[in-house]
Amino acid sequence: MKKILLSALFSTMLFAATAEQVEQYLSLSNAEEELIRMEAAFASMQNSFKQRDNNATEDKTYDTQLLSIRFREYLQKALSEDEMSEVLENYKSVVLLQFVSATNPQEYDPKAVDAYIEKLESDSEAKKRIALIKKISNALYKKETISIIFDELMTPLMQNGIGGEKVDDAFLKQSRQNYIKMMQENARKETLYAAKDFTMEELEELLKIAKSPAVDHEAKAVFGATAYALKEFFASLASRFDVRKHQIHSPSESNASR
Repeated sequence: MKKILLSALFSTMLFAATAEQVEQYLSLSNAEEELIRMEAAFASMQNSFKQRDNNATEDKTYDTQLLSIRFREYLQKALSEDEMSEVLENYKSVVLLQFVSATNPQEYDPKAVDAYIEKLESDSEAKKRIALIKKISNALYKKETISIIFDELMTPLMQNGIGGEKVDDAFLKQSRQNYIKMMQENARKETLYAAKDFTMEELEELLKIAKSPAVDHEAKAVFGATAYALKEFFASLASRFDVRKHQIHSPSESNASR
């Protein structure tokens, strides 16, 4: 048994993505900016809890920089060195880099997005474009990928009654379906708007990248890393505050970027 465990541990250490690869990935994707926003958003949440808790003390603080540390830790273990190399290879594409830049949350105005989509969908000549972008969105945000955060983070929170009363299985199932539907709709809108200046040829190239195994590996690792980073934070809140006094949102609601 020891031999098997040591062999598995050695294999993980040997073939896991390198720290340098992880840092390169964070700099090329918008993950670095996402982490900074996540730290700020949850630091604000924690401060709000402390201000409204009459029994709060200075030691009731979770270092939100650990969110970034845990995210990096998970990402490095979730992807092998070869898988991360394939992910980084995708980022040599100018089209993908342009798309990443176009999905910058700071430039995402919900009203402008809705107005653009309404205009686009009323254009009979835009049907092929819309259909192509939908394929891209579906490839980037698969149900099984989106559900990772709900299954790994939100389900335990709801089952433990962190937001109030514990929920039954029927409510949990419906909540999961609603969450996935909401996330996919948000992703569809974001992708339509982010791709507004792309040519059909560029969209075809983007779809090819979106369907690559590397993107699937990347998405699952990133969603998993997000859940892993936040799980300890929420457990910390539950142990230090009466969370029933506060309204807790899902990560996607707390982070306006998704």
